[in-house]
Amino acid sequence: MRAARLAIVVATLSLLAPLALVGPPTAGAAATTSAPVTAAVSAADAKAPASSRAARRNTWTPAPGVLLSDPMTPRVNRNILRRVIRAVNNTAKKEYVRVVVWNYDDRPITNALLEADRRGVHVQIVVAGSVDNANWNRTRAQLNRKTNDKSFAMKCSGGCRSRTKIMHSKYILFSRIHKAKNISMFGSFNLTTPAGNRQWNDMVTTRNYGLYRTLEDTFNEYARDRIIAAPFKVTDLGKYQVTLFPAFNRNPILGELKKVSCTGAKGSAGNGKGRTMIRIAIAGWFDAFGTDIARRIRALWDQGCDIRIITTLAGRGVNRTLKNPRGRGPVPIRQVTYDSNLDGIPERYLHMKNIAISGVYGDDPSSHVLITGSPNWSSRAQRSDEILFRITKATRMVNQYIANTERLFFSQWSHLRTEPSATVMRRGAAESGEVPNLRTGENVPDWFELN
Repeated sequence: MRAARLAIVVATLSLLAPLALVGPPTAGAAATTSAPVTAAVSAADAKAPASSRAARRNTWTPAPGVLLSDPMTPRVNRNILRRVIRAVNNTAKKEYVRVVVWNYDDRPITNALLEADRRGVHVQIVVAGSVDNANWNRTRAQLNRKTNDKSFAMKCSGGCRSRTKIMHSKYILFSRIHKAKNISMFGSFNLTTPAGNRQWNDMVTTRNYGLYRTLEDTFNEYARDRIIAAPFKVTDLGKYQVTLFPAFNRNPILGELKKVSCTGAKGSAGNGKGRTMIRIAIAGWFDAFGTDIARRIRALWDQGCDIRIITTLAGRGVNRTLKNPRGRGPVPIRQVTYDSNLDGIPERYLHMKNIAISGVYGDDPSSHVLITGSPNWSSRAQRSDEILFRITKATRMVNQYIANTERLFFSQWSHLRTEPSATVMRRGAAESGEVPNLRTGENVPDWFELN
């Protein structure tokens, strides 16, 4: 699994351009570019301690809504991890904390979860089979020590509920925190130190009973680590929709974009000119699966939609489609990374996977739709255990995602060139003419978490 992970990680790295990136941010620049994210962090969260022992318990509940992290701003780089720690610290005895993440490796998170277990919280964790580190081993040893309690920590043998090789989902459930029940947290984050100090990430918090129960049922399927007959599943809960991968021959992202029209936006939706706004932040985007999505986005651009895209990795087929000068010209797309030593491996990088739509969606000309979750846009994600969320009537959240994408699109961390360079392409033969493979012996840091 380790070798396979490295091959995929480096394959995606090959799409990074050798850009003349800017140097470390000045204090003034960091404060300027990070203002919208900073504003999204509550004063209480900003002061929350990393140590679980220092937190006051049972007196706080996480507010519903969006939390965004920025690795270039120390005050908010770990705010998602800090929120999780504080939520764990405020979970009382006999309540449940259920975690599903692809990767797990952070000492403060580990300390909080193990202390919760010691005080009688039922802590249940499922991670991907590739996880192997000291924090995970300590967690697994304690949570599995007793056979007569409800806490446990386990790795899936491959996909947790399908024949796929990878479980890549990311969400956390809390049965009750102080006075709030049925709390779900989901987005692009893993519970790792790099998720805080190296990645732009997002997390949505809800208190919806139906969504919580759906995710609880899904957690139980993951925890059984057993193939089910029909793993692809769409659950429509009204405002919320949950799509469980593997998607097989389907493309759920493309399906959502096919519901978008570009003209006739009304009310507060759109850009004030009746044009539907689409803002995209997608970490990895490549191969035939991704190119099909790019073709739809290209069509929406030519039809007049207001579109901006930020990414970390974009394949050649995606770039050819989006940057074609025909019609309205190239679709606006930029890479968001920080690579201080110009070695092609960015020390800071976008890890989000979301679409914010403001305008015409289906029959609603004044919609605000958010699509977020764990899948990158690739055939590998299509074949993996992933989870995708769609939230409608999400005006405030959509506006936050739009503002964040705008901020990063025009920030000092964005770059015009997203194509793979000749130097990177020489590292190995291309896979289907799309993603270069790595020669034996070359390596990638463990902190680059882009599966």
